[in-house]
Amino acid sequence: MEGNSFTAVSENFLKIIGEVHSAKIVIPVGFQRSFVCSRDDIEQLLTSILYGYFIGTFLILETPANKPMFPFEPVEGLKKVNSQANPKNHTTVRLVLDGQQRITSLFYALYEPDIPLRGSKNPYRFYLRLDEALNGAIDDSVVGVSTGDAKRKGELEQLVYMHKALRFSSLLDTNTFNEWLYTQQNIWNNEQRKLILTFQQRLTSFQVPVVDLSEETDWQNIVNIFDRINRTGVKLSLFDLIGARLYLKDVRLRKLWETFEKAHKDVIPAIKPEFLLRAIALQKGKEPRKRNLLDVINELEGEAFNSLWNEATESIVQAHKRITNHYGAFEKKWIPYPRLIIPLACLLDKLKRKSAGEEDYRKLDCWYWGSIFSQRYDQGVDTKSYQDVRDIGNWINREEKPEWLKKLSTQDLNLDIGEPQSAIYLGIMNLVASRGANDFLNGQSAKLHQCEDDHIFPDSVYREKYGNQVDVIFNRTLIWEKTNNRKRKKLPSEFFSDCLSKHGNDEARLLDTLNSHLISKEAYNALKENNFEKFISERRKMLNQAIKNLFIQTTEDEVNTTGEVRVLEDTQIELGTLFDNQQTASTSIKNTPLISPCTTNQLAEIFEIHRDTIARKRLNKNFTDWSKKYDPEGIGWTYSEETQFFYRQDE
Repeated sequence: MEGNSFTAVSENFLKIIGEVHSAKIVIPVGFQRSFVCSRDDIEQLLTSILYGYFIGTFLILETPANKPMFPFEPVEGLKKVNSQANPKNHTTVRLVLDGQQRITSLFYALYEPDIPLRGSKNPYRFYLRLDEALNGAIDDSVVGVSTGDAKRKGELEQLVYMHKALRFSSLLDTNTFNEWLYTQQNIWNNEQRKLILTFQQRLTSFQVPVVDLSEETDWQNIVNIFDRINRTGVKLSLFDLIGARLYLKDVRLRKLWETFEKAHKDVIPAIKPEFLLRAIALQKGKEPRKRNLLDVINELEGEAFNSLWNEATESIVQAHKRITNHYGAFEKKWIPYPRLIIPLACLLDKLKRKSAGEEDYRKLDCWYWGSIFSQRYDQGVDTKSYQDVRDIGNWINREEKPEWLKKLSTQDLNLDIGEPQSAIYLGIMNLVASRGANDFLNGQSAKLHQCEDDHIFPDSVYREKYGNQVDVIFNRTLIWEKTNNRKRKKLPSEFFSDCLSKHGNDEARLLDTLNSHLISKEAYNALKENNFEKFISERRKMLNQAIKNLFIQTTEDEVNTTGEVRVLEDTQIELGTLFDNQQTASTSIKNTPLISPCTTNQLAEIFEIHRDTIARKRLNKNFTDWSKKYDPEGIGWTYSEETQFFYRQDE
C-alpha cells in the first residue's frame, strides 16, 4: 500500500460521544475488555477534561457496517438510552480500537444508562458541584454517587434543586444549559455565570487526538499500529514527573518506590505510589492536591525529601496495618476509602511523636469511624484530608473537637444500604470482621479470607416476596464458605437449629457467636420464627447501637449529671449544606415535620409510625392516598424510586 493508511486529526470529544449515541461509533467484540471503569476512574476523567488536560490518543477504524473487518457491538448501555440506535443504519461505522474505556466512561456520565459500574449493584450518576468549582476546587467538584445511596443522592439532588450543582448530563445540550444559566437560576452573579459557562464550554469544546484508520487499511497493518501504540505508549504519571524533578536533586524516586514494594508486598495492592507523595505534602502542612505536590517537592532538598519519604513509608505501613487488623478491612476490596490511609498515616505519625495515650487513640478511632459512616470522603478528599490532619491533630492536643464530629450521630445515617461499594456497607462488614465473624457452626473466629459476603435469610427463598430488600446490609454478613454451602437454601429456623445443636444446645453460647455478627437475642428469635421483617428491624437496632458506641464522647466532652460519659445526642449531619436557612438546618426533624424531600426515617418521624410500615407501603399504587391519613395537614406524598426520597404533593 502506498502512503499512509491513517490520518492524525483533532476531534471534538462530544462529537465522538454523539456518534456513540447514534451507534456510528462501536466497539469490536473481544478486542478489548468490556466496560470496567470505576467511579474514581470516571471522576478523574471528567476532572481532567474540566482542567483541559491531555487524556490520551484514540485509535479508530472506519469500516463498512455490512462487511466489517472485525465483529462489533454498540457501546455498553446504549440500548438503555437509545433503543432505536442501530449500527446497520450507517453505511460505515467507526470501531474504537484504542480508547474504549475513556469513550464508554464519558458516554456513561453524560447519557446515564441504567447499568451498574464495576463492582457495584446500582448505576451511578455524576454531578458538578458549582460551589466547589467556583472556589477553584475542580478536583472536589466532580462527584459520582450510587443511585442505591438514597441519602447521598438526595443531598446532591437537593443541591441541583437549589442550583448549586448540576448533573453532567445537563451540560450536554448547550441551549438547555444556557436557559438554566440565564433564566432559571438566580443565585449566581454575572462573574460567577461566566465561570460556570467556562466549565460547560471546556466540556463541550474539548478536543482529543484521533488516529483515523481508513477502511482500506489491511488487518496486518492495524495489528502493527495497535501493537506499537500499546508497546511504546507508556503512561507517564505525576509520580514519574516528580521523579524526573527529583533526579536533579540526586534522588532516585523510582528506586525508592521499588525498594518499598519489595519490603511491603502486603501493602502495595492497597496504595498507589502517589499516596506517599500526598502524605509528604500533608507532613509539610500543604493540601495534597496534584498541583501542590510539585510545589512541595521543589521546596525540598534531596536529603530533606529522603528523610520525609522514610517517615511517610513507615506511617503508611502503620496505617495499613491499623486498617486491616484494627478496623477490620482485611483485604483491599473491604477498605471503604483507600485514600483515607493518607491522613490516617499522618495522624498516626503525630500520635507516635506525642507518645500518645489511650484517650488519644480513642479520638483517632472516633474520627476514623465517623469518616466512614458519615461518608465524609465520598468527595473533596484532598481538602478533607488536610482539614482532618489539622483539626484532629488539634483535638488530640486538647483543643476543640471538630464541629462535624460533634454533630455526628446515627439518627441521620441511612443504613438501608444494598450497594456493596458504599462506605457504610463496607464499614459495617469491617465491624463484623473486627469482631471475629465467628463461624455459625463451630463458634470459632472465621478465616476471613475464606468468608463470603452473603444473605442471612436466603436470597433464593425470600427475594420473590421482598425483592431488593433481601440485599440490604441488615440481611448480610461474612460467612465461612463451607458453612455457607451448608446454609444455602435452608430456612433460618432450620439452619440455626443446626447451629444450636453444634453449640451443644446451649443458646447462650450460640448467642455469643451471633453477637460477633451483630445479631441480638431479639433478632435470633426472629430467625427461629423465619420472620424476615422482624429480623431486619431488630438487626437495624443492633447495628445502630454498635455504630453509636463508636461515637462515644471522650472524657473531655460534656458529662451528664450521673458522671457517666454521654452518648452523642441525635442531631443531623451537616444539614446546613442542604438548606439556606441555618436555623432550619439545625432544627430536628421532629420540629420541622413538613420537610420535603425526605428519607424513610424522616417520614416515619412525621407520620409517627414505624419506618418498616412506610418501606412496605411506598411502592403501592395507593400510597399517596394512604399517606394523607398520616400527614399533619392531610396532604399526600409520593415516592421516587430514582432518588429514593419522598416528596410532598404541595412541593
